[in-house]
Formats: sequence, structure tokens, C-alpha cells
Amino acid sequence: MTRRFAEDERDRRELEVLHRLATELPRSLSVSGVTDMLARELVLAVDRANECTILSWHVESDRLIVQSVFERGPGMVEAWRGHEYPLSDWPENRALLEAGNAHGEFRLDDPAWSDQVREQISSWGWASWIALPLVIENLSVGVIELVDHRSKARWSPRDVAFAQTIASQAAMAVRNAQLYENLRTQVLTDALTGLLNHRAVYERVELDMADARDREGELAVIAVDVDDFKAVNDRDGHLAGDRVLKRVAEVLRSQCRESDAAGRVGGDEFLLVLPGLGGEAPAVAERIVAQTAARTGVRISAGVACMQGWELDAASLIDRADAALLDAKRSGKATFRLAG
Repeated sequence: MTRRFAEDERDRRELEVLHRLATELPRSLSVSGVTDMLARELVLAVDRANECTILSWHVESDRLIVQSVFERGPGMVEAWRGHEYPLSDWPENRALLEAGNAHGEFRLDDPAWSDQVREQISSWGWASWIALPLVIENLSVGVIELVDHRSKARWSPRDVAFAQTIASQAAMAVRNAQLYENLRTQVLTDALTGLLNHRAVYERVELDMADARDREGELAVIAVDVDDFKAVNDRDGHLAGDRVLKRVAEVLRSQCRESDAAGRVGGDEFLLVLPGLGGEAPAVAERIVAQTAARTGVRISAGVACMQGWELDAASLIDRADAALLDAKRSGKATFRLAG
């Protein structure tokens, strides 16, 4: 009777998970949102599972990149997101990705592991796991790993079949999220430089201003303009001007922290958004002016504005940075000024 009750309970739980995924996955518009939900639901549905890790396959670099890790108890583990592993260390996963229609079952004490990989697996606390390729339109794009931290026993056919069902159900949701993210990137990205476009960078400033107010934090923006850019176009042509803009954009991108943003707001005008920075922002402006000249031979001017408590919208903050930029231009160019 107890066994029958346990089986009925598992049937109910699996049906609930399948229903939730069928309902919620199509609503998620980000790949990370899909993989987070998938990792969580697999762990909650399979009693034996302590962890689910989902990795994407970056074909160009031949690496696996962690998208989501969910552990029973702690929940979503953000610290692992973005970690990369060369596929040369994981030939079993490569075989799964290339086959695209199988699954693998592994244990810590499998003799195939190198000493380095075995030490890594041990540090994660993995005893055994099943791995399944995430396949979209007959192409493998990643791997799902369902992990047991305690037992090295074989996984039941039911566990494997359920995980395969979930992986198959998730494939279309991942594809739709990829299409949406690609479209959004096209809509919000400047085609020439790859930076945020005018609309996107203004939206970013609005969001960071709201966040700074909520957290009583700081925010700075730096307006940047290429000195004598019209002369470059007039003398060397617009293709040469485009090359200058690309080189400047690359310098700006290289100076951004992960939390920063860089955008092209029009013509030869750019904007850096620096959440969490106030008094340090002038040093950033000084550095980008110097770095641009040193790395590209192009001179730029910059204006810095730090968010004030009375400012309510992005236009006000950016206008003050633009005014400081004009002061830098009037003072002889190739320098920066701080808005009052």
C-alpha cells in the first residue's frame, strides 16, 4: 500500500511539472528564464535528484557554458552561471552532443575520467548523474545534467525517460527564447558599432536611475564625442569615418565593467552608463580619452555627469553630461569636463 501510494504521488508530481512547463515555458522570453525553470522543475520532480545543471554549447570556442544550476535546498546557484569548461576535458559530453539522440549515465568512479576531471567532479559533490543533449531542430545546443550527490547506483529507466520528456518539451521554448533575444538584440543594437542604440541606452539610464534611487546608490554617465569627425568624413570619406567610429566603440566597450553599458546615441556621439560610480567617474573619463588616443590615434572629448537627488529622468542627467562635453570642446578638445 505504501509503495502504491508513493507511485501515485510521483505520478501526480510529474503531471504537475509537465503541466507547469507546458503553461509557463512558452511565456518565458529569455533563454536563462527557460533553463532556470527547467533545472528547478527537474529537481523538484525527481526524488533522487539533488541538482540540475544546464550548459550551452559554444561551438566556436568548443566549450560548455553554464546557463543554470538548481540545487535542492539552496535553490538557484547564481555563482556558477557563466562558468566555462573545454569540451576536450569532457569527451563523453561531446559524444552526446554529436549523437543528439541518446543519454549518458556516469559515476564519480568511472575509470574514463582524467585525474583533473575526477578531482573537479569530486569537489562538486557529484556521485552519479545522467546527461542528455538539448536538441533544437536536429542540432544539439547544450547538455542537461541531473545529479545525485549521494548514491552511485544506476538511474531508473523511469527517471531517464522523464528527464528525456522534459528535455524534449523544453527544446521549442529555448528556440523561441533564442529567436526573441536575437530580435531584441537587433532592435536595441547599433548596427555599425554593436553598442546599444539611442533608444536602448536611454532606457538603460532610466532603469539605472530608478535602481539608484531605490538603493540610495550612485550613477554617472559620460557623454563622448569624436573631435573633428566631420573633417575625417570630408577628407577620407564615410567608410573611413565608419572605421573610426568602430575603433572608438571598441575602446569604450573595453573600458566597461560588467555592470556598465555603452551606447551610440547618434553620429559620432556615444554614452557610457556607470551604475554605482560617482566621484570615480572623472577618472574613467580621463582614462577613455587617453586610451582612445593611444590605441586608435583618434581624439575624443567627454563630459561627465553624476546623478543628483533632484533628477527624475534620463534626459536631465544626459543633458548635463552633454553640456559638460561642450565645455570640454570649447576648452581645446581631447579632454573632459565634469558637470556642476
